[in-house]
Amino acid sequence: MAKNCKADWHTLARQSIAVLLSLVLLPVTQLDLYAQESFVPLDAEQLNQLVAPIALYPDALVAQVLTAATYPEQVMEAQDWSRQNDDLRPEDRARAADGMQWDPSVKALTAFPSVLENMARNGGWTRELGNAYYNQPGDVMNAIQAMRIRARRAGNLRTSERYRVIDSSGIVIIEPVNPGYVYVPYYDPWIVYGGRLPMYRGWYSVGPPRGVVIGLGIAFGLAIGVGLWAHYGWGWHSWSPDWRGGVVVYSRSPYISSRRTVVNYGQFGG
Repeated sequence: MAKNCKADWHTLARQSIAVLLSLVLLPVTQLDLYAQESFVPLDAEQLNQLVAPIALYPDALVAQVLTAATYPEQVMEAQDWSRQNDDLRPEDRARAADGMQWDPSVKALTAFPSVLENMARNGGWTRELGNAYYNQPGDVMNAIQAMRIRARRAGNLRTSERYRVIDSSGIVIIEPVNPGYVYVPYYDPWIVYGGRLPMYRGWYSVGPPRGVVIGLGIAFGLAIGVGLWAHYGWGWHSWSPDWRGGVVVYSRSPYISSRRTVVNYGQFGG
């Protein structure tokens, strides 16, 4: 009887050690599996479809979205934070966002709750956009320009009292008429470019604010004052896309994501 108890005890001890070892090795195994993940480049039409929901945003907002998309987990956190703090005054929201441990691009998007909500609701799209920008930055920039040209030819992208559309030697630039106020455009990304574009799989469009009606063209919500974010460094005027260089510029320098979970981390541009 004593021998059986002793044998059972040794068996239990060995099983416990095996379980503990498996728990210790599991994260290492997961990291190794992730390290073996590779990025499959997207072709032109796939990229057009991917950027369609944000191609008609003003240039600085496009730059913020592309960079923030490489931090999908932070986007989710920022969306939750934004929803919980939607009763704060704009200056208090800016101050609170500045204290968060997020990438500057994610902090910048707290000025645009509807954009954050769209990115959070469409987590798969956000992650794929971030991976595409990190691995194919020039191709993503070209796709955005291609979609802007389509929208112009369809008659849906033109200068208005809210933002200015400029043709700069073949590059289509979109910027606010008043640099202190930004209007987020709302549009159906599958019809605004003229003819139907295949919908991105699983895409969920967050409805526009009350009073904004989306037709075949572009509608706008209320003006968002970006001056309160300016002195934090990560605010609106610190961001721009370098269309010819194929990168996002932050504080006058190319900005490369440091998020280690992006596919092919450490190899920006492939």
